[in-house]
Amino acid sequence: MVSAQKSGDSRLLGALRLIVSELSYAQVDHKDGELPDEDVVRVLFKEAKKRKESMDIYEKAGALDRVEQERYELGIITRYLPEMMAEKDVEVEVDKIAAETGLVGGRLMGAVMGRLKGKAEGAVINKIVNEKYKG
Repeated sequence: MVSAQKSGDSRLLGALRLIVSELSYAQVDHKDGELPDEDVVRVLFKEAKKRKESMDIYEKAGALDRVEQERYELGIITRYLPEMMAEKDVEVEVDKIAAETGLVGGRLMGAVMGRLKGKAEGAVINKIVNEKYKG
């Protein structure tokens, strides 16, 4: 944040301030010392999702300047997110969990989400489970 201030990059500084602000709110809610890494990742995912949804809304409204701002902020946020598993890797894991547990449908979804939390996007998991193991 200091380097953004020194360079005078107001867009970067604004995006970083948003991230720090959301993490501060999460820290207050946590109350038990330092915010765990999984909570930091959860907050960042939530913020990334907000930016994607906002981009869609602004695009439909024709506010292209706002779309560009949201895209920029999303780019900053994704720098701090862990790399997500590829869809084929998620499919392999879903197949493995289904074989181990014998679960299908919603119960399989819960088991997979629990095991792959923070490693794979929920939408990808949902798509694979619904296509192969609807039950």
